[in-house]
Amino acid sequence: MIKLLVCCHKEGERGDDLLVTVKAGAALDRSDEVCDFSDDMGENISAENASYNEMTVAYWAWKNYAMIGDPDHIGLMHYRRYFYLDENVRDAVLHTAAPKGFLREKAMLSEEKLSALLERGDFICPRPLKRRSVYKQYALTQDRRDLDLAVSILKRLSPEYAEEADRYLAGKDCYFFNMFIFPKEIFMRYCAFIFPILETFVREKGETGRLFVSERLTGIFIAQLIKEGLKPIYLPVLFDEKGGNFRQKWAQAEGLKAKALTVARVFVRRRGEWRRIQ
Repeated sequence: MIKLLVCCHKEGERGDDLLVTVKAGAALDRSDEVCDFSDDMGENISAENASYNEMTVAYWAWKNYAMIGDPDHIGLMHYRRYFYLDENVRDAVLHTAAPKGFLREKAMLSEEKLSALLERGDFICPRPLKRRSVYKQYALTQDRRDLDLAVSILKRLSPEYAEEADRYLAGKDCYFFNMFIFPKEIFMRYCAFIFPILETFVREKGETGRLFVSERLTGIFIAQLIKEGLKPIYLPVLFDEKGGNFRQKWAQAEGLKAKALTVARVFVRRRGEWRRIQ
């Protein structure tokens, strides 16, 4: 059995036998109760959603795994970002303007297709995006001192990941989006790896804002799995592009760095890193 968690902040896809919609940050906002579950049920860190974002849903699943049916495989996606089930597509990112509730159909998601993919690999992750380096990309968009602190904590708490952490951060392949489909045992290992690091990071840094370091830690974990000989299946990520056009995003961007990145994304698109599908 495969379950794909869809982190939601508002009404989106309806859950079914494959998709499990989870209200993220439910402890902070009870205005929308259309999801299958809320991340404040059972043991949880839902109240920390402003910092942890979609990771509050991963934590909830970790601590309440039986609640979702004890699946053999579990995935994490977002209400506007789904895996696109065609590994032959070479693009890392796809965009669509799918009508509300039709993103799953556009992504061609089915348990049958996922099962066939997982017969040929050990886990599923996003096709990596190429950057000058993972570390330099983070330093361009966020405070590099946060990543330095997170890595120093990783080396204290999980020293067996230290070598691969350095290699991954210096490399060009970036595993973004905090998305994956793991067997149960790998998911449990992932959570036991990442949450102690994030909890220590919050405690040592104090006021943290959004934990952007979690994406880099997820990337390190994926890189470690590959180093150990596990075989990944790379899939594109399909975005619901109804998040606004360039002018809207320019207006929403706060500060010179944010506006520069808004412009830079236009050139990334022109490089052919992603394309739009009908």
